[in-house]
Amino acid sequence: MTRIVETAVGRLGPTHRADRNVEILGVAGAGKSTLARRLAASPGFELAPFIHARRPVDLLLILRTIPRLLPILWTGLTQAPRISWPECKLLVYVTRWAAVLRRRRKQTDTVFLLDQGPLYAIVRLMAEEKPFTERRSFVSWRREMLDRWSTELSDVIWLDAPDAVLWSRINQRDQEHRQKGEQAEAGLRFIARYRRAFESIVPIVEKGAVRTMRFDTSTSTGAQIAEAVRASRRREGNQPGG
Repeated sequence: MTRIVETAVGRLGPTHRADRNVEILGVAGAGKSTLARRLAASPGFELAPFIHARRPVDLLLILRTIPRLLPILWTGLTQAPRISWPECKLLVYVTRWAAVLRRRRKQTDTVFLLDQGPLYAIVRLMAEEKPFTERRSFVSWRREMLDRWSTELSDVIWLDAPDAVLWSRINQRDQEHRQKGEQAEAGLRFIARYRRAFESIVPIVEKGAVRTMRFDTSTSTGAQIAEAVRASRRREGNQPGG
């Protein structure tokens, strides 16, 4: 793996706002959830909600989104390996969740933290390499969604580490993971597949107003990264007109 250079990049673009949607991105074992919890404990940050089909309002959202996704779902349900229910929810989440966050925005000026957010959801769908992801309907949908989220997200915090470190973390943590206990070769292929997918989509959203902050979590602690992110927000608060 090319070594990840720790950066908290640069200048604010003219469309950067104090109220932001920030996605924490990275392969398994990179430390996304740990950082999200640490930041969410800080004033001005909040974990964004996720879709829950058992919640009536979210179930209604799923039903309303099905017509938009029918071309993808038809292929996904008729060709093996078939699309799963969690994958269907990811499609709905990416398609409609920006509107949910905008409604919540009226009630708060905090930074919304998206752990396993829309970019992760797109990558997860891609990385599974099921037949429906190769069809024109999915490719067109993915392009549309990346364009949309390039304006809905303001920052991406991209966490990574050397493969050996990630693989060790996956196998040592208590949390279940489907690659846990697999042969190292299979695990490393899994990591590489997800990383390639991330590397293919992040440059697309960076063409919008999205800023990327990259950290190597083998050389920087969660506390150091959280402080870098908080410091960035403090600097933004001091910007003229901020």
